[in-house]
Amino acid sequence: MTPSRPRDLARAYVLLVLGSLLLSVAFAWFLVPQRIAAGGVSGLAIILHYLWGWPTGALVAAVNLPLLVAGYMFLGGARFTARTVVSLAVFSSTVDWLGTVLKPITHDPFLATLYGGMLSGVGIGLVFAQQASTGGTTILARLLQRAAGISAGYSQLAVDAVVVGLAALVFGPQIALYALIGLYVSTKAIDWVIEGFSREKVAFIVSTRAQAISDRVIAEMDRGATLLSGRGGYTGDPRTVVMCVLSQGQEAQLKGIVHDEDPAAFMTIGAATTVLGEGFTPLKPARARPRPQRRAA
Repeated sequence: MTPSRPRDLARAYVLLVLGSLLLSVAFAWFLVPQRIAAGGVSGLAIILHYLWGWPTGALVAAVNLPLLVAGYMFLGGARFTARTVVSLAVFSSTVDWLGTVLKPITHDPFLATLYGGMLSGVGIGLVFAQQASTGGTTILARLLQRAAGISAGYSQLAVDAVVVGLAALVFGPQIALYALIGLYVSTKAIDWVIEGFSREKVAFIVSTRAQAISDRVIAEMDRGATLLSGRGGYTGDPRTVVMCVLSQGQEAQLKGIVHDEDPAAFMTIGAATTVLGEGFTPLKPARARPRPQRRAA
């Protein structure tokens, strides 16, 4: 395993702390005042906070402690566990204090759900990007997946559904519906942070004039193109496929080039969520992950 450079390690922990602080702000500013329990241990903490007045941060820490121990024992990963502990420590120690400092900007539950979900999603995404977790149901879902053989997505959905169901019983069905919206917005924000805000497109063109199309893409659009060898699924005949990545504003230009060269061509264009390499975001070398240690029999 290649050791992390001090600069990279410091950057990872700065982003980890920043993401945890954003999560605290989202809860203190938007979610807790409006009782939006959008799944997870933090959502459960909001419910218990309003039932018995217990501090949200302490509840999150108390529930997560046994989950962290179980996660370390059965899921492994010392670095993952250490960074998750840091994230939980920052969130648990700041969320209640921020609740006394930051006054709610809005008393509209929908606005609180929208902005709280977005801000918490950005915070969680920053934590996830540093190969850490905010703890809670993420660990519980992975344990459930391993024990019962349920997929990770369904495990996470099942655990969050229980929390949202409790919110419906305690706060009423309307608040639970807001919680579902918050859960969706948060999930999308996490994806944006991890996958990036790329607006690039990727195009695949099947044509008998593939070389001519490729030449014009390179000359006129200043984009690279790759020729792939394919075969028709029905006829079995060989086909040449042009693949290229372009900006959103170049889509119409590419369509014009393809139409000029081969009106009978087949073309598909889709969103490219992550584009790395020459001409785009530089490709950083991936660090090798540590192998889990096997226990002696």
